Order: sequence, then C-alpha cells, then structure tokens
Amino acid sequence: MKKKPASAFLSLPETSGSTQKDSKGGILFAGEGPHRSHPQRRIREHPHGNVFDVVAEHKQTDYKRIDTHVWEMEFEVTLRNHKDGPVTVQVNEPIGGDWEMLSSTYKYTKTAAFAAQFIVPVAKDGTSVLKYRIRAKW
Repeated sequence: MKKKPASAFLSLPETSGSTQKDSKGGILFAGEGPHRSHPQRRIREHPHGNVFDVVAEHKQTDYKRIDTHVWEMEFEVTLRNHKDGPVTVQVNEPIGGDWEMLSSTYKYTKTAAFAAQFIVPVAKDGTSVLKYRIRAKW
C-alpha cells in the first residue's frame, strides 16, 4: 500500500457546524460541516467536496476617524481556489452604521442597510483579492 504524501491542510483544525448549498449547488458556508473526531493526518470526506478547496482570508487594512461619528475603513478579502476549475465566490460583508462605498475592486450590491455583496471570480489554482473602502456614520 502506498503512503499518501503529507498535505499542509491535514494539520489544520476544522470547524463544526452546518454547510448549506444555494439553489445552484454552490456552497454558502465553505469549510464548515458536521463531523466527528478523526485521526490527525487522515483525509476526511466532506458532504460538499474538499473542505479546503476555496479559502478566504479577511483583514482590515485601514481605519480612520474622520469626525465625531464618521469613520473610514478599508478591508481586503483574499480568495484562493484549489479546485480543478474556476469558481465564482459570493462574498457577503456585514457593514454597520449608515455607510457608503468609497471604492471597490469588484462591483457590489447593497443587499440590506447593513450588508454588501460582491461576486468575485477566482481562476483554477488562482487567487483574487477584493479590496473595498467604506465611510460609515454612527
């Protein structure tokens, strides 16, 4: 029996919870799924595919107080695709206060008073970076 090569992902902790699929079969919560404990360094089947096929990193890159109740903030969401083909990722960002989008690397839709949605394409084995800046009033 051949030994499988070690993967950087096998030592990462996994979250528990539930995964959801949208009406087109896309994953709404990538990387979450019900599971039992399993031995470390073993590949686990996931009900919607490989848990680490699409990875997102979110960080705040700037924060400025403009006035007593006005702030500007900038965020960056890095998406990495490890699937065998290109994917389109729906990024839903909660935004507090009375806000306006100042700049964005991808088109957005204001889905609620407190949320913006971005549709970000990511190439096979590729990386896409969503950057956006908002001004919020509280």
